[in-house]
Formats: sequence, C-alpha cells, structure tokens
Amino acid sequence: MSQFAPFETLFRYFALRFVGWITLCLLSLASIISLIQTVELVRRVSVLTSSPPNINFLKMALLNLPAVIEMILPFAMLAGAMLCFSSWNRSNEFVAVRGFGQSIWAALGPALFSAFIIGMLLVTVINPIGAVTSKRYEAQMAEIFGRSDSNFSVSTSGIWLRDTLESGKLIIRGDALNAETASIINPVIYLYHDNIHVKALYKASSMQLTDKGWMLDRASRWQTDGQKTNLGNLLLPTQLDALDLRQSGLRPQSISVYLLPGFIDALERAGIPASEYRFHLYKTLSVPLLMIGIAMLAARVTLINVSRSRRSRLFLRGTFLAIVIFIFSYFMQILGSSLQVPMSVAAWTPAIAISLVGAIILARTDES
Repeated sequence: MSQFAPFETLFRYFALRFVGWITLCLLSLASIISLIQTVELVRRVSVLTSSPPNINFLKMALLNLPAVIEMILPFAMLAGAMLCFSSWNRSNEFVAVRGFGQSIWAALGPALFSAFIIGMLLVTVINPIGAVTSKRYEAQMAEIFGRSDSNFSVSTSGIWLRDTLESGKLIIRGDALNAETASIINPVIYLYHDNIHVKALYKASSMQLTDKGWMLDRASRWQTDGQKTNLGNLLLPTQLDALDLRQSGLRPQSISVYLLPGFIDALERAGIPASEYRFHLYKTLSVPLLMIGIAMLAARVTLINVSRSRRSRLFLRGTFLAIVIFIFSYFMQILGSSLQVPMSVAAWTPAIAISLVGAIILARTDES
C-alpha cells in the first residue's frame, strides 16, 4: 500500500507539518491583530470623559480572539501553505516524492486534506464559540462606551412585520423597532381573516413581543364598520419568537452557524430583511472549499518551477494572491448586497472560483 494513502506514515508526516505551519501563521497573525486592537481599545478608553469601569484588557482580547481567527484564517492559510511548501522545496522533499512517481494530487493530498479539516473546524467549532464570545465582547464594549441607538431601525415608511396566525395573519407597521427589547413604537396592526379580508385594525402606543404573544399598550380597535373600541392593554397571539426578534439587531457573526438557518427563516416570516445573515451563512459554509483552493494556489506559485534564486519573490506572490482574493470576495459581497446576484451565488463564487482555478493549473502542471 502506498505510504501516501490516507493516514499512512508519509501522509501523516506531511499533513502534520502542513498543519504546524498553518497554526504558526494563524497564531502569529492573531496575536498581532489582537495586540493592535488592544492598544486601540486602551487609547479609546483613555480619552473617555466619564470614569470607565474596571476593564480586563486581556479578557477582552480573548473574547474577541475567535472572531479574529475567523477573519484572518484565509490569509493564515495562504501564508502558512506558502511557507510550508517553500520548506519542502528547500529540503527537496517534494522533489523526492515526485521522483518516486507520485502524481501532484497524491503529493499534495495531505496538505489539501488538512486544509479541508481546518476549514471544517472553523465552521463546526470556532464559529459557534465565536458567536458566544462575540455577544459577550459587544456587551462589554456597550458597557464601557455606552449603548447607542443602533438597535432602532427607522425609515420614512417605518418598519413592517408579518405574523402568521392559525385563522389569518397580522400585518404590523411601526415607527421603529427596538430589537433589544423586541418592541415596536406606535404600531398599527391589520388583522386579516383567511389571509384575504381585513377583520380589524389595532393601534397602540407600543407593542412588545413576549413568550405569550404581542403585548399592546393602550390599544384601540377599529372594526370594518368604523366602530372604535378602547381596549387598554391587550394580548394578541403570535407565531414569532421573541428571542429571534431581539437577535435581529445582532451582527451575523454573533449567531452560531447551527442557529442561522432557523433564525433566517424566522426573520423572513416576519418580513425583516435577512440577506446579510444569509450571506454570512453561505460564506461560512464555503470556508472548507475556500481553504482547499487557497492551498492549491499556494502550491502552484511555491512548488512548481520555483528555483532557489527566485524564493525572494514568494512574499510578493503571496501578497498579490491575498489582495486578489480579498478584492474578488469583497466585489462578490457588494454584488450580493445590492441584489445584483443571488446571495448564495455571491457567497459561494469566491470559494468555487479559487478552487477551480487552483485545480486547473495543478492538473495542467501534472500533465506537463
């Protein structure tokens, strides 16, 4: 059996070396960025006019570390892969493996498999941990610098929500949505019977979504014949979840990938735009494929026809690749946000394109 078969001796050797380089680059970049963020946080705290609470800067850096790892992993993968493959070139290990008649895919199999596993770890482990720590980090930042009105969504036409009931549906219009308390200011509620005919209209000074239903404050009701009735406080049934409405003010990074599909469905049922959350979900799920593509590109520019006299160009090549990947991903995100292309296409295209390009150029190299 070939030693490059999955989990055989050489496979494990090269896979562990590849993972070691990626881990080294990831920890180095994360440490640098965390240090910069901590210094910036110290600066912001130092200029506060009010007396800030006791701040544990090390704890703040650790809370934000999973989010930093999620952000820089593609660049750490690129840097680590290029350094690893460059090391294989210097020790002639890659040349020796190819000399034994191994194809380019067999030789790079350990690295590509490791890249996929690293991407899966980000999706299944780092992302859920980061969702929890991001909430605590944002709560700490809000405590230090004070809360803003960013939880309110206000436009010229107010906000609109849909709520489906067993006997009909509710169409809710309000001046503003406070996502933190799951409440709506100055709501107007249209109660539809059989989803077609308006049965009644309700107005209130405010309404809050609770576990029991919509709690209206100082509510009034108008029947279809124009008769008005003052109801005071009123409880209306709901199919919405108070937690989902409260979380609608959170950043997508603050919600675990396991909870995002159900959360997106709940927002869309309520008529709340969920495109940003959907893009984040698809982008997160595409990370394993993106890691494989980056590893293949790094192999192409580092291992193939790179002589010792040209190793000084690796840094420029890596920088160029990082810039291209970042610009292309950002461009697709803009297209998705402007609804020029579907969100799934915008999120998956960078990973698919990079993987296809890497696979094509490696296949052509293997044939030559």
